[in-house]
Amino acid sequence: MRNVNCPKTKIYVRCDAFGGRADRFEPAWLVSVRAMRNRPLCFQVWVEKYAACFDKVPPHCIYWYEPEDDGEHKALPLHQIQMWECLSGSIEAWRKDQLNDVPVLVNLGKGMRPISGHYWFTLDFLPEGQAQGILDVGDSELLEEHKEGNVLRLENGQIAIYPNNRIKWLPVSLTGKDAAATIPDWDVATNAQWDEWWADSTEILGDAKWAY
Repeated sequence: MRNVNCPKTKIYVRCDAFGGRADRFEPAWLVSVRAMRNRPLCFQVWVEKYAACFDKVPPHCIYWYEPEDDGEHKALPLHQIQMWECLSGSIEAWRKDQLNDVPVLVNLGKGMRPISGHYWFTLDFLPEGQAQGILDVGDSELLEEHKEGNVLRLENGQIAIYPNNRIKWLPVSLTGKDAAATIPDWDVATNAQWDEWWADSTEILGDAKWAY
């Protein structure tokens, strides 16, 4: 599906999403989010001032609190708010309950200072039209390309959508003092790796012959 419901949450929309000023914010409620392949996520909000819904709000214009109007607010641009474009037009929303509201540290990229925040919920990309028998030509089933989008509340008030490999998850009671600075020496899963799981599978599937 292209549209999924979001947690009902009071938010603030930066008014340049409506064609207004980037230093003004409109109180609203988060309603839903839409995915379109190779584009940023599009959020729908209900604006209480006008009792109206506004669709296709870009993620860099959504704030979970309204920043102080002190001239020091440094907004991150769209490409640093959603690191990867949508892999397909089908998504599902869910939450990692064991990591609910856990503090995170986000790697914004080379030369950028990491920014802290908290985990909110996750959007995952699915093959398009699979239930209708439509051939999917996207990247959602390529393990080396697939990225789920973890929606985060950042310390500067914005939300961000980042994959697992750019996030340090830091539950206070479980995280060692050096964990945030330690980079795991892990390989990325690939389709080739997982496609070979059945090569020696007689214990699971029985004899390789059709009738056994």
